[in-house]
Amino acid sequence: MFEEGSVAVVTGAGPGMGRAVAVGFARHGVDVVLAARRRERLEAVAEEVRRLGREAVVVPADLARRDDCRAVVDAAKERFGRIDHLVQNGHHPGDWARVADADPDAWQQVFDVNFFGALHLVQAAVPVMAQGSSIVLVNSGAALRNPPTMGAYAASKAALASLVRTAALELGPKIRVNGIFLGPVTGESLDAGARATAEGQGITEEEFFRQRAQELPIRQIPTPEQCAGSVLFFCSSLAEPVTGQHLSVNGGQWVT
Repeated sequence: MFEEGSVAVVTGAGPGMGRAVAVGFARHGVDVVLAARRRERLEAVAEEVRRLGREAVVVPADLARRDDCRAVVDAAKERFGRIDHLVQNGHHPGDWARVADADPDAWQQVFDVNFFGALHLVQAAVPVMAQGSSIVLVNSGAALRNPPTMGAYAASKAALASLVRTAALELGPKIRVNGIFLGPVTGESLDAGARATAEGQGITEEEFFRQRAQELPIRQIPTPEQCAGSVLFFCSSLAEPVTGQHLSVNGGQWVT
């Protein structure tokens, strides 16, 4: 599936999806460059990677800053000389404001991370990416479903989906580019929304999670480890003929 000693860059590499992807790479013999804003979270993931016998490089970075994105790539180039897989998982959760009331500056902040952060990373990484390498941009079902009060987030993710398709055309055959549309995933991001939603509905958080799970055909909210498998698939040799595509990784949410 993966060449022994190949190199992956994973952003948003704190708890949740980023950690699960990084650890998954390590289990398959891939060294990892980890990027996120909080060093202590990066170091925790790096320790897990090293316990699996792979090398981990930690680069604190804010994806809204173009220089930080370049620094992530520079760190990979300096240590390993190349990048085989780029997984952009970092994200801004949005402003939670209705379009008519939203601050355009807040929208810009969301786009700076969710769209321009990915663009800057891709632009910096492409010159040092190996033949047959892969890019995966982690997206959200909000790009297609457009939930109320999530206009900024949904628009930035829709732009990200368009970037996947265009980059796949322009970077092939050297580099494959794909994305995943995530649905609900267990972890702190969902926990924060659950508290607010449960309070507004007058139910407990446990009841919120039970109700949410019942909405999915698989009757459970997927874990980061389960969802990370789709990212690893896109990066692996199993997906050699696949590019410019999005996979819905949401427990069958759209079926219901």
